[in-house]
Amino acid sequence: MKKFVKKIIVFFIPLFLYLIIVVIIDPYNFFSNSNFIPLETKKEISFKLNYPLFKLLAFKKKPTKNIILGDSRTNNLDINFINECAGKEFTNLAFGGGTLQEIINTFWEATKETKLEKVVIGLNFNLYNKVNAMDRVSEAVYLKNNFLSYGTSKFVFKSTGLIIKNLILNSSFDLGIPEMSREEFWQYQLNSAANNTYRIYNYPQGYFLELKKIAEYCKNNKIELKFFIPPTHTSLQEKIHEFKLLKEEEKFKEDIKRLASVYDFDFSNQITRNKEKFKDPYHCKESVAELVAKVIFCENPEPDLIDYFVFYENKKE
Repeated sequence: MKKFVKKIIVFFIPLFLYLIIVVIIDPYNFFSNSNFIPLETKKEISFKLNYPLFKLLAFKKKPTKNIILGDSRTNNLDINFINECAGKEFTNLAFGGGTLQEIINTFWEATKETKLEKVVIGLNFNLYNKVNAMDRVSEAVYLKNNFLSYGTSKFVFKSTGLIIKNLILNSSFDLGIPEMSREEFWQYQLNSAANNTYRIYNYPQGYFLELKKIAEYCKNNKIELKFFIPPTHTSLQEKIHEFKLLKEEEKFKEDIKRLASVYDFDFSNQITRNKEKFKDPYHCKESVAELVAKVIFCENPEPDLIDYFVFYENKKE
């Protein structure tokens, strides 16, 4: 019996030591924003390996009554600029590579952490697709509420290892940066990513019903809900025509206009036709993102911005 107990103890010693290291490194700030590992290091490593886990843990510790949801295009909005412009504090809970399923799940998770007052959702047509069903948020919610699962997850294991490597070797990591030129990546986004999305497009009736539930919840709880459609380059917009999805795109816009007011930036104009205003077909540069933020969050945006968006007011709000 004693030998068996000793074997069990010996077996668990490595796990125990590993969990101590995890507590010290704490790559996703499960416990606190420790000064032992700089936050910038964690943002360069842990954050890029699991955006939802990093952001949801931060929101759990410091929830705000105003949130922004979406994918990487919405994540591009500068939260400090928004807070100053709006005169209130927002949290940007948009994730790189985000899906509509993740937007929906994040909304409901946020309602558990605070009483919301304003919700702004960035949503493009390519996300409004039944087939695009990836969900990292459900797993992140489970991990952020369970230390043992958190500590032994593959994301924490890999992040901890890379952070230690960074500390010992002073290594840098280019996580998420494509190994190709800007033009090559531009064409890849159009000819691979966009084609793969639109080739298998399927109208998301289930997602619309889920968004309707969110709209009804916001109305019943006096939460201000707004949608916006981030700008994309016209070369990406043309893919919708190429795959004969213009009617589906129009239905997408009609659907969200039925739920809340909408700011639409995604149409041909001086900005979206200008390739120099974009990092790639999906993502505008910071200067354009600031214009988008001004329109949505400033009470009186400059009149000269009127040519770059269309506002649809929801009369039922």
